[in-house]
Amino acid sequence: MKNFLRNKMKDRLSYCKDWKNSVDLYIANKQITKKADKEYYKSKPILKLVLDIYFLPYNLLRLFRYLRMVHEYKKNQVEIKVLSKELGDYEDFK
Repeated sequence: MKNFLRNKMKDRLSYCKDWKNSVDLYIANKQITKKADKEYYKSKPILKLVLDIYFLPYNLLRLFRYLRMVHEYKKNQVEIKVLSKELGDYEDFK
């Protein structure tokens, strides 16, 4: 039974690490896109203003989704630390 629990904790830890890596990639690509948009709209400030006003509700929704993702990312980092500690304590107990 203890091995079953330890294996499930290892699986969960590997899932959390994979999810963290996926989010890191997503954030890096999002930053690249943001830089490209900024560069593109340097020469078109009026178009940028019109589009920002037109898409304000959608952009607010995207902001809230991004803030939620950042919250889940931080929570996942804590979960990785806790699972690593628990697995380390389990190995020491054994």
